[in-house]
Amino acid sequence: MKITVRITAALLLMFLLAAQFISCSGQSAPVTTETEKAPETTAEQTEAGTGTEAETAAETEAPTEKTAKPKILGTTMLSENKALIYGSTVEDGAMIRTIFNGKETKNRSKGKYFYIEVDVESPGKAAVYATEDGKLESNMVRTNLSPGEGTGQVWGGRDSRLFYTPTLEFLTGNRADEAVQTTIDQMTGFITNKTIKDIQSLTGKKTKLMYVVIPDPATAYCLEHLPYVQDSVQDPSTSLMEAFIKTLDGKNEDVYAIDLMPTMRAHKDEYIYFSTDTHYTELGAYYAYLEIMKRVKNDYPETKVRTVEDGDYSVEYLDVAGGDMCGMAGLGMKEIVPFFIAQFKETGTYYHSKRNDGIRSAGFGPSGWRRDSEIKSDNPTAYFLGDSYGCYILPFIGANFSKVWTNEGVLWNYTLDRDILSENQPDYVILLICQRNIDGNFLGNVISQFSMSLG
Repeated sequence: MKITVRITAALLLMFLLAAQFISCSGQSAPVTTETEKAPETTAEQTEAGTGTEAETAAETEAPTEKTAKPKILGTTMLSENKALIYGSTVEDGAMIRTIFNGKETKNRSKGKYFYIEVDVESPGKAAVYATEDGKLESNMVRTNLSPGEGTGQVWGGRDSRLFYTPTLEFLTGNRADEAVQTTIDQMTGFITNKTIKDIQSLTGKKTKLMYVVIPDPATAYCLEHLPYVQDSVQDPSTSLMEAFIKTLDGKNEDVYAIDLMPTMRAHKDEYIYFSTDTHYTELGAYYAYLEIMKRVKNDYPETKVRTVEDGDYSVEYLDVAGGDMCGMAGLGMKEIVPFFIAQFKETGTYYHSKRNDGIRSAGFGPSGWRRDSEIKSDNPTAYFLGDSYGCYILPFIGANFSKVWTNEGVLWNYTLDRDILSENQPDYVILLICQRNIDGNFLGNVISQFSMSLG
């Protein structure tokens, strides 16, 4: 009996010594003893009813429901070794995980759709999984991928955003170097010393001249959604667009150059640009319109500016056919897009709905648009010239300026019309173009075509 007790005591002593050695040597995590105190609950936690024990329990509660399997809706080759997987999920913003030839990528769906670029060096089967917040990862779905030809016009970025390849040059090149800055200075001098004076001579009043350049998605999103160009990207703040705006704005009290970069970047997590189209959405156009109207309201404080906050517009997110990059990628796609619904009757003449219920929402193009727009309002008037980005902002412009005039064809005509200026005497002349319409030839691009068109 005594022998048994001694052996048991010896074994117990050896176990305790071994446990102490393991703990001190870092081979195992320290064991919490009864004498150690738990962290004290702060006053803020007590007031919020979120004590440490409750937080720990919530953090360790494991999900039990499995995410529904994603659906593969199509695949296409974007370039020789890059494929696009297009599909849908049950829940918006689900995390999509793909594995192809041993390489894993993660991307989030945009709305319920995802557009994911995958490197394809050799044929194989891609495994695709979806994970919704608070749920387990889904079962796998598979799709075959093989190297092949592609147009190279479309790139796939993070968060299921597609980008028009030529516009990536705004991040990797297209810079305002010393030579380009010289031409920008020359054009600024022409605008402030001749263009605005010619306009005011024809209108017989202090007409304001406004340049509005819409940042391309690649510039607005910067590097966050463009993992493939990070190594070669220069400082995007030196783009030609921003150099022109910074040089021109403030040089003449009647000439405005509106910097929309801060606005678009402030809202970049919203649906301000299409995923399958090279343009901004009506939501992006709305934010640009608000910046324009800030300048107008500063000149004319009594101007009525229609906003969502005041109930003038409501916004609906609709499932629609994809845009121009679908054709570039060779794959029909859909996406979720915000539409602005006017809650007032006098919308001007620039509202043409693509809906079937007769509600007036902004359209995708000027087909059938009348050249001029008029509403019963004391707001100022405007003469508007622009490119395809004008399609989305004209409904807002037409519903907020009392009268709006455009050139023949409504858009893509950048020559100032002497008759429109002299006969209608607009309060504002507005040029709105997208960033890709600005190149280094400031004495021969769209801006010069517009600015120098009066001679």
